[in-house]
Amino acid sequence: MAAIAELRARQDATDDAIEKLDSRVTRHDETLASLREAVAKVATKDDISELRKDIHESYATQMRDAHNSIPAKIGLLIAAAGVIVPIIALVITHHG
Repeated sequence: MAAIAELRARQDATDDAIEKLDSRVTRHDETLASLREAVAKVATKDDISELRKDIHESYATQMRDAHNSIPAKIGLLIAAAGVIVPIIALVITHHG
């Protein structure tokens, strides 16, 4: 009778150990699945190259549009004023 009770106790302990292992294996499977998913989402060199190309094209387009939005005559006047004003200020401070 004692031997049967001991065998049942061992069987119960084995069943508990199997449940714990099953739980761990399930968690490991979930972790591996999430890692595989994360690796699949990592950008490749080609992805980064395309992104750089898109950013460069967008920047170039914005700069071209900004440059074209200023009429040429006003742009020239602003540039001339940017050169003439410091020269006048230098002359005034030097002779004043």
